[in-house]
Amino acid sequence: MPCTCSFPRQTKSKCKEERSVLWSDWIEQINIRKTQQTDEGQDFSNSEIDLADSNMVFNDVLKVARKTLIVVSHGRSGSTLMGDIFNHHPSVFYMYEPLQSIRRVHTNLKPHSDYNDLAKDFLAGIFRCRFDSPELLADIEEFYRKPDHPRVSNAIASPPLCPYKTSDERWDQRLCPTMTSESLGSACREHYEMTVLKVLVDRVPNNDIGSILEACDTKDTNCRIIFLVRDPRAVIASAHSVGFFRDNHGNPARLGTREFSYWACKKTEDNLDSIRKLPKSLHSRIKLQRYEDLALDPLKELSALYEFAGLSVLESVRTWLNGTTRQSRSACNHAQDGEEATCTKDDAWVAANRWRWKVHPHEIDVIEHYCRSVMLLMGYRPVDRSHELLANIKIPLFSRNFEAKRWFLHS
Repeated sequence: MPCTCSFPRQTKSKCKEERSVLWSDWIEQINIRKTQQTDEGQDFSNSEIDLADSNMVFNDVLKVARKTLIVVSHGRSGSTLMGDIFNHHPSVFYMYEPLQSIRRVHTNLKPHSDYNDLAKDFLAGIFRCRFDSPELLADIEEFYRKPDHPRVSNAIASPPLCPYKTSDERWDQRLCPTMTSESLGSACREHYEMTVLKVLVDRVPNNDIGSILEACDTKDTNCRIIFLVRDPRAVIASAHSVGFFRDNHGNPARLGTREFSYWACKKTEDNLDSIRKLPKSLHSRIKLQRYEDLALDPLKELSALYEFAGLSVLESVRTWLNGTTRQSRSACNHAQDGEEATCTKDDAWVAANRWRWKVHPHEIDVIEHYCRSVMLLMGYRPVDRSHELLANIKIPLFSRNFEAKRWFLHS
């Protein structure tokens, strides 16, 4: 059903609002007709409302809804690489950890406000390509225009928000004009078919994936979620190495590791359980992705990820991914890739197994104690203090079939 705008120069957003009203009216008429025919003892299958017309209206509403994909994970789980996979698609408006902005604004400017409410409102706005808050817009400007973040979002570093594409030798971050809510929103809406966000569990409202589904539970948004997980032994050891938490020096009890392991794995298990309990109709909107599967066969997983998102697989993206997952960390270049945290160049399979020869066996033992149940749910094999299992890199410590996989239609 085409949009029948009331005025010749009606804006696209106004037209979308009108379609939403039409959709609501159509649903109401269907329900009224059902009630009338049930009361009259009539067979609803003979309704004058043609099923073909209803399908056409439904498909039209899906086309109107803004497509959004949210990658959710714990820090140090490979989420930067996962996000960059979508950042390299020319149809994607990509934002790298936008909830960092909420955290900073909440801490520095609005300490008495409710963080969860701020985050939900901000996400709901991004899902619709709206950036109305001056404080948040200023933080986005500062973050994406830092020399440390030259290409953290190709969309924000490209026309119309910058004069040149990032592949142009004339490209210079300093040439990009200051963004406004209008310019950023227009670029998102008019130049890109899909919005993709990469967010960390600890910044998601209530640490609950369900809150994201609530924020996009409207007629004008069509959201999907990738829940990226990784072997907790790799995640927690990496988090320790970059200072996410500390153990008291010389204290063999490793209280920091114990506490961090408990809470990180509890959040993962709680989210998996929440997803399992969702209505079956919502399971198709969530994909469970293990980092190890991506590391083992990047191009195969790329195809599955893009199919889930509704994107075409481009040869340019395949070439980039095949190259970036075969390099070493030493290939990272600050001018090209920004700070180390945003560089995705690394041998993916080496990265997936690095913890096995870098982490102290006692630390591994602590992590397995607190994370065993969720490890088994996700198909990760405990080493149980076995040096042979830990040292023999030819023995994979994850299985292809695992319980949580059965809860998702796209995993």
